[in-house]
Amino acid sequence: MLLNIIAVSVPVAILQLVVYPITAKKIGGEEYGLMLTIYSVWMMISNSLGNVFNNVRLLYNDKYDQKGDFNILILSWELVNAIIISIVILLYCNSFDIIHIGFGVIVAILIMAKSYLEVGFRINLNYKSIVINNLLQSVGFIVGILFTLITGIWESIFICGYLFSCVYCIVKTKLLFEPLKKTSQFKELNSASNKLIIATVIGNLMTYADKLVLYPLMGGYTVSIYYTASILGKIVGMITGPINSVILSYIRKWKSNNKQLIAKILLIGVFLCSVGYLVTIVFYKPVLNILFPQWVNDVMRYIPLTTINVMLMVLTSIISPFVLKFCDMKWQVIINIVGGATYFLGALVLWKYLGLTGFCIGVIIGTLTKLVIMLLVYFRNSKTEYNKAK
Repeated sequence: MLLNIIAVSVPVAILQLVVYPITAKKIGGEEYGLMLTIYSVWMMISNSLGNVFNNVRLLYNDKYDQKGDFNILILSWELVNAIIISIVILLYCNSFDIIHIGFGVIVAILIMAKSYLEVGFRINLNYKSIVINNLLQSVGFIVGILFTLITGIWESIFICGYLFSCVYCIVKTKLLFEPLKKTSQFKELNSASNKLIIATVIGNLMTYADKLVLYPLMGGYTVSIYYTASILGKIVGMITGPINSVILSYIRKWKSNNKQLIAKILLIGVFLCSVGYLVTIVFYKPVLNILFPQWVNDVMRYIPLTTINVMLMVLTSIISPFVLKFCDMKWQVIINIVGGATYFLGALVLWKYLGLTGFCIGVIIGTLTKLVIMLLVYFRNSKTEYNKAK
């Protein structure tokens, strides 16, 4: 877990503490808001697709004795990924901007590839390689910011970062060299992937839709303010967020469902999130004065609310692998549809009456709803469904 925390924290910290402040000053509030919005689209679509195939490969790997299906699935969904990203960027730019669309598609393809290829390390519990991989990604971000300062094309940041990572993954995992052929397990793998894609994309709507919705509602500057208000909370959340993938990597081998251990893990998560919230509230203003002094007065009023939401999302990420392992895949879809509907309804209704403050409260309600439903589903259904599956 410590290695995975380091692996995840370094590139995120580089982005949040170095790349984003420099970029914001270079391109201004409106364009910076557009960058954050498009990055959210990449994470919601491209990263989600890559993580789905990462998790499915991890869960099925022990009984996956024939190779070939995954490269067919990856290539097919990379095409879908490129088409969706092109359409979304076109809508947000309100014009056919060849630079944003062309570079945006390249970044999308790289993000999905990186998210999937890392499973080669997770299968072998090789977290040292994951650390090296993400360190290379961080170096790529630094190289990318130099190109951005010269050209003004901020997509350079993400192209360099994810390209460095993908090259390392391709060389070390050899997953892309598996044959392109369908096996007898293709139908099962495709079905599991499709269900999880629906659930994951809907679920990630709750993570990234704040910026996707705010941009057309209130413009790029508001997105910049909202995102800045949640930066330190996200960084603190990195301490517990990476626990998710480590837990799933290990519990895939469990032969029984240990609810007592899971309850203890959840209590530890609550404690860490409480500490994280207090740390964020205490240190946010001095940190913000260093990173984004131009927005500090507009941001401070939203920090208590955005930080609560970040901590609730961390708790959700901790319980998520257990639901994925021990409950039927249909629950992933149900949980995320109900949570997503509550998120959008609460955020949009309260935004209408209370502005950005109401939007923040609505987001909290949606995230809390998802967490409660996930806990109820797990503790009421996991034992029966797992025994039935056995």
